[in-house]
Amino acid sequence: MMFTYNLCVLAMILSLWTGVSRGQCPEKCYCDGHRVRCRGQQLSTIPLSLSNATILDLSMSMLESLPEDAFKGWPNLTGLDLSSNRLRNISRATFRGLAKLRWLYLTSNTLEYIDDGAFEGMSDLEQLNLHDNRLRNISRETFIGLAKLRIL
Repeated sequence: MMFTYNLCVLAMILSLWTGVSRGQCPEKCYCDGHRVRCRGQQLSTIPLSLSNATILDLSMSMLESLPEDAFKGWPNLTGLDLSSNRLRNISRATFRGLAKLRWLYLTSNTLEYIDDGAFEGMSDLEQLNLHDNRLRNISRETFIGLAKLRIL
């Protein structure tokens, strides 16, 4: 009896430690470990936050804009795919709180402007993909603090 109880407690602890459970997974998304995949689900808003997720794929959705602190509830993200949406602008505070982010894909949107300091606080960012957009002008201040950026 005690062995069964201990086994149940261990199973609960492991399920909490190993990532996102199916019950926590946002509607229209697929969760696997610490990855949340919402690719091609035509989402128009950011799903509810999952603080233990490390990868979030929102590619091929219907996102047109991102509010300030859009990813506030996603503090452990190391990868974020926002490619093939309808994003036009990135504001200074959009990615605030994503200090652990290592790669960000913004390809194939309709981006025209990125505010100065839009990536501020993302000191671990190594890869930023911006190709296939309509960017008109990017100032040096846009990339302040990206000392680890290797691929642009």
